[in-house]
Parts: sequence; C-alpha cells; structure tokens
Amino acid sequence: MSFATQNPTWTLVKLALLMTRPFALIAAGFGLAALLGYFLQVDTLYRPLVGGPATNPLTALCFLLLGVAVFYTKDKQDNKIKLASAACAFTLIFCRLMDQMAGTDFAIQMTPFQSVVETELAAGKQNAMGVNSALMLGFISLSLLLHGFMKLIAAQIIAFLALAIPVVSYTGYAYGYDDFYGQMSFLTATIGIILSSALLSSTAHIGGMKAILSPYVGGKKSRVQMIMGIAIPFMLGFLFVKTLMHTQHTDLFGVFVVTIIWFISSLVVVSAYFQEQIDEKRRDGEAELLRRATVDPLTQLANRRYFFEIAEREMERSNRTNMGFSLLMLDLDHFKKINETAGHSMGDKVLQEVAKLLHTSVRAVDVVGRFGGEEFAILLCDTPPKAAEQVAEKIRRQIETLQIDGWTNMYGPLTASLGLAGSINFEYLEECMQAADIALYKAKQSGRNQVVIAK
Repeated sequence: MSFATQNPTWTLVKLALLMTRPFALIAAGFGLAALLGYFLQVDTLYRPLVGGPATNPLTALCFLLLGVAVFYTKDKQDNKIKLASAACAFTLIFCRLMDQMAGTDFAIQMTPFQSVVETELAAGKQNAMGVNSALMLGFISLSLLLHGFMKLIAAQIIAFLALAIPVVSYTGYAYGYDDFYGQMSFLTATIGIILSSALLSSTAHIGGMKAILSPYVGGKKSRVQMIMGIAIPFMLGFLFVKTLMHTQHTDLFGVFVVTIIWFISSLVVVSAYFQEQIDEKRRDGEAELLRRATVDPLTQLANRRYFFEIAEREMERSNRTNMGFSLLMLDLDHFKKINETAGHSMGDKVLQEVAKLLHTSVRAVDVVGRFGGEEFAILLCDTPPKAAEQVAEKIRRQIETLQIDGWTNMYGPLTASLGLAGSINFEYLEECMQAADIALYKAKQSGRNQVVIAK
C-alpha cells in the first residue's frame, strides 16, 4: 500500500479523456463519408438538408485529416502523425483564406472533385468552404499544432474558440437565420462541434476543462451555471423569435443571444478555473497534513498510529469474514552498531533502503509500517501463517543480500529477525500483536536472522 499523495483521476475527467478517440473517429468517418458521397454522386452524404449548403470536398478532406490528428493526441510516440495531419489541414485552410483575400486559386487547385463543385455552383447550389468554416477549421488545426508542441492550455483556449463558430451556425439553423450559418452546412457544423469537443476532451485533465469537470463544489456549480447559461438564453431567444419578433432586425436579436451565451460560458469557465486553483491548493494542504499524520517522515511508510488504525479495521473484517491476516514484526539485528560505527546518517540510509525493500516485497493491498527505531511491522491481508512464513523468509533473505554502499561492503551483511502471528487465532488486535512480539523476541534470543511463528 502506497502512502504517497497523488492527484486522483476524477470520473468525469476520465470519461472525457476516453471520449477523445471516439469523437475523432466519428469526425473522420463523416469526412470520409462526404468524400464518398462526391465519388458515388450521392449528394445526401454531403448535403444533409435538401436545398441547403453542402460540405465542400476540401472541408471534408480537412475533417478527415483533423480526425486522424485528434485520434493520435493521446499517443506521444505518434506525435509526428498528429503534427503532419494538422499541418496539412492548416496548409489547405491557409490557402483557402489566401484565395478569399488575394483572389488566388490555390485551394481550388487542391480541392478534390472540383468538377462536381463547379457543376453544383453553376446550378445555383451552395457548395464552397465559407470563411466561417475556414476559420473554424483553422482554429482546430492551430489547436492541434499547439497540442503537438505540448502547449495544452493554449490548445484548449483555441479549441474553445473553434467550438463557438459551429454553435453560432447551429443557432442560425434553429432560428432560421441564413446569415448565421452562411455557406456552412449542417453537417459541417455538426462535425465542427464534434472535433472541437474532442480537442477539449483531450485536455480535460488541465485548465478550464479540469475545473468544470471537478467533482468538488466549484466544478458542480460551474456545470450547472454552464447548462443554465446556455439553455435559458437559447430557449428564450428561440421562443421570442418565433412568437413575438417579426421585424427586419431579428438577426440582431440572434447576435445578442449568441453573445450572451458565450459571455456567460466564458465567465463560468474563467471563474471555475480560478476557483479550482484555490480549491486545489486547499486540497493539497489537507493531503499534506494527512500525510504528515499518517506517514513516517524518514521511510515514507505508515507510522505506528496509522498502522494500528488499518490493522484494527482488518481485525474487524477478519472476525466478520473468518478470513485472517498475518502480522510480521521485524527488527534489524545489531542496528545500534550501525549508528555507533558509521553514524546516524548511515543508520538513516539503512532504514530507508530496508523500507524500500519491504515496500516492494509485498502486494499493494498489504501494509508496511515503521514502529520506531529499527522495528517494522507488516500486515499481510488474507494470508494464512503458512503462506506468510514464505513471505517472511523471502524478506529475511533479501535483507541478508541487500547491498548498502558504505555499510555492507565494509562491515558485512545486514540481517533481521522476524516474528509472525496469524489473526485467525485471536479475537483482539492487541493479542495478535503481543504474540508476534513474543515470536520476534524468541527469534532474537535464538541467534537472530530467522523467522519464528507464534504458537
């Protein structure tokens, strides 16, 4: 059993991290399906709404590349694949924006199925990578590049900005505002949300995402605020537009609703982040106080008080289930000689090395504690005395062969005496401890460097 303080993996954070790859596969799958739609001339695969905008093949290609890149965000060894895919997508998007600003045709030259696009445009259909789509994909690509260079907070912020663009388009589709989604198809907006969410989930363990997903008060509060801050303005705006507003300025009201939603969301994220920072310091302080109260500072093993606390619980469980544990008491032979010969610093070093050995010699469910001086105790859960004797003998031999520079190479091997008692023979912990102590005393009286089992 380890007594080092560790940051827990929170359930929501773990779930968010697990969702990264499924989201990436869905996005890449939609992108591939759209490209197949062009290849097979099945326009429903790239234009889900009849008469609405289509997902341009260049957009679909970028989705495929970005989906692959997001899929590899969790693998450090495949970072080159992530960076290469993101860089390719970023280059395509940069060319599209250059075409928009400078009147060039770089992106057109690189667009697959361009003949299909030109045919649809000639027929009056909408099929182009709009500026809003290009900006969204540019943000996602930039976020992935930052992620590849381990700038995770910056990547998270850019992913959050990327998410805002398809949400605005969704608002346009919900409110019936063509100006809100422009040439961004419903499919493009959907994949954009999925990809942005995948990127945010890949950084769920840090920054604002970690704060929002925290199981503590700040996280719970921020999640409620986020849901209310998005749902209420959106629903009120929808009802207002559909029932009360029939003027030519309804699009301004839509802008107002979207602005309010993202202002509230940003406020919640920033507030949750700083609250989580403060709460994390408090939790770290509490964990440090607990560690000091339960851990021996020299060896980092359980101290006497904490060992007894765990042993009492195990004794109660043993009495209920009739599945006993074994208790080992261990004393280093002639330890006083080490302090007198080589000094207390060498004595401390010996204790630390023995503590490491004991910790690695037992299972994670077992408990190793230091009782003080050169005396240690080991609780072997659900282990009968016969099996515990084998563990004790193994530990004794390992201590005897332990190499400690400055001591064993100059003064000979270190040895230990062990006393063993099984809890199944006793009703109270004190009785079991006393029996193990007596067995240890007999081991020392009988010549040391041996294991004695309590009768």
